[in-house]
Amino acid sequence: MFEFLTQHQFWAAVAIYWIFSAAVSSMPDPAPEGSPGYLWCFRFLHTVAGNITTVFGSRIPGLKSLILILAIPILLSTSACAANNYVVHPGSLNQADSVGYDSLLIAQAAIDNARAAYEVGHLPDSTKPAFNALVRSYNLAHQAWLTYRGAIQTNQPADAYFNELNQNLLNLSNALRAFEEAQ
Repeated sequence: MFEFLTQHQFWAAVAIYWIFSAAVSSMPDPAPEGSPGYLWCFRFLHTVAGNITTVFGSRIPGLKSLILILAIPILLSTSACAANNYVVHPGSLNQADSVGYDSLLIAQAAIDNARAAYEVGHLPDSTKPAFNALVRSYNLAHQAWLTYRGAIQTNQPADAYFNELNQNLLNLSNALRAFEEAQ
């Protein structure tokens, strides 16, 4: 949950402000002979909240329509997801190394789950060729990842290894998709 909030800070702030504004708006009006402390708190919170509709009420006709019209471009221009905030794993040599590792972990988990399903008889034999292709693709991608890491660690030119890793990860993704469709 915390990671979701950090990736969507703007929307989290909007939601928190909306909740705060709703709480302030629900406060009862101070009584004419009421406590000066409550009167001060009421005014202070309404000022902080900047709750224009509570302050002006119906004195500004069309305010809600104006706010909606002004909010639509803002809402359409904001990003819905912070997909470019990828966090590189500790111990990774670079972002490509980390992404390759993630891809291999996902494929390994799928292979382990499929093996367990085969053992208890939950997968038909017709999926065996797709499963074998997935395992072959995983082995090739894993070897390409290790080779790429080795080239980076020994300061060798890694472009060719990087291209091979990308191609093998693409093939692994296709094999994983084909296995899922065969199920």
